Amino acid sequence: MATETKSLYAKLQEMDVRYVYLLMLIVISAPVLKPIGLPLGTISTETTRLYQYINNLKSRDIIVMEADQSPAAAAECQPAMVANLYHAVSKGLRVLFFCPRTDAVPFVEDAMKLVLGASSDHPNYGKLYVNLGYLPQGEIGLAGLASNIFFTNRDAYGNDLRAMEFFKDLPNKNARDWKLIIYYGASEADHDVRQVTDPYGCPTGGGVAAVLVTRMYPYYPDKIIGFQTGLRGAAEYELLVKRPGEAAAGMDAQSLGHLAIVIMVVIGNIGYYASRKKPSEGE
Repeated sequence: MATETKSLYAKLQEMDVRYVYLLMLIVISAPVLKPIGLPLGTISTETTRLYQYINNLKSRDIIVMEADQSPAAAAECQPAMVANLYHAVSKGLRVLFFCPRTDAVPFVEDAMKLVLGASSDHPNYGKLYVNLGYLPQGEIGLAGLASNIFFTNRDAYGNDLRAMEFFKDLPNKNARDWKLIIYYGASEADHDVRQVTDPYGCPTGGGVAAVLVTRMYPYYPDKIIGFQTGLRGAAEYELLVKRPGEAAAGMDAQSLGHLAIVIMVVIGNIGYYASRKKPSEGE
């Protein structure tokens, strides 16, 4: 009795599912290891407005980066901070970091080392970049910092703030000297509006987890001038500054992963219908 030769479609339908997982692993891993920077379509107005605002700032203008991202939210927020820091460095801006939560402290260090190559030992630390570290008491701490730039007295490394060149030419020594405060996290940016934007006129920006977007729009664009929404917003900003990074890699992986799934579904359905049309044995 001759052995029936199985068609390609039949073989695909009987394929070990582990090969599907292997294919997905390869498709997702490749852009993570080397970002492609696939087109994202139209870049959102929210991201573009934040980019344009920072791009129009003058050298040595001050922006404040508030790192409130937990480890859970960092996947969405950290790439936004890194992309914004690249932009700020390219513009010669002064950047002041602080963290209202302890578990966000390492993310500031990581961003500085990734973009600047160093943190407290960078040649321009204390001149263009200052890290205040953990600022306790949440909104109360922010209010204190906004009212007095020397609220913490010392930076995250124990250095005296009053001895730093960063603060020497500031006329007000409060948030009126800031051009922008950017909130990174998944909790709330409302406190920046209440404690910084409303009393001192310094606008707020954001690099927020997607779940926080609904709390941004009531203030956008008058008080929150622009923001990056989740991983996509961070990827958009990376493409605007022409530095594809973690966010672009993540979006590439998502796009290619979805494409691979669609192709496999199409092939599977074609195989299913082709096998149904084949006469069964004995007919």
